[in-house]
Amino acid sequence: MPRCVQLIMGPAGSGKSTYCSTLAEHCSALDRQVHICNLDPAAENFNYDVAFDIRDLINVDEVMDELELGPNGGLLYCMEYLLENMEWLKDNMDGFGDEDYLILDCPGQIELYTHIPIMRRIVDQIKNWNFNMCGVFVVDATFCCDMPKFISGCMLSLSAMLQVG
Repeated sequence: MPRCVQLIMGPAGSGKSTYCSTLAEHCSALDRQVHICNLDPAAENFNYDVAFDIRDLINVDEVMDELELGPNGGLLYCMEYLLENMEWLKDNMDGFGDEDYLILDCPGQIELYTHIPIMRRIVDQIKNWNFNMCGVFVVDATFCCDMPKFISGCMLSLSAMLQVG
């Protein structure tokens, strides 16, 4: 059976980690195991067991202190660092079997999906490692109640879908 990865994307605070936690609980109730992997170097708390964590490779707080960067610059630096060290990601992902299902909980900086090709390059590399991928773009539920926010959320998810490929 092919190796499968679900990429969880969306703006900061939209519920990506909550989605991951809920999906893990659901799969557990069905006796299916999923492995949730944190690719957000700024994440702090999790409501799920983390299979592996990018903060073991690089941490945004340390980058911000050392390089005197703000939160956005620090996060961009961390993701560029991941791109330069993709063998770390491959080694961690290869630690699972062919029938294991991986979920990648990604950062919420929307520029990573819409303006800068970082996530596209990460996705392309994972595809080259023969993982089947699907993307989930999460937006806050309040976006569904307000027409301008709903249209904005739809356009944002469309832009991310086109850029990440």
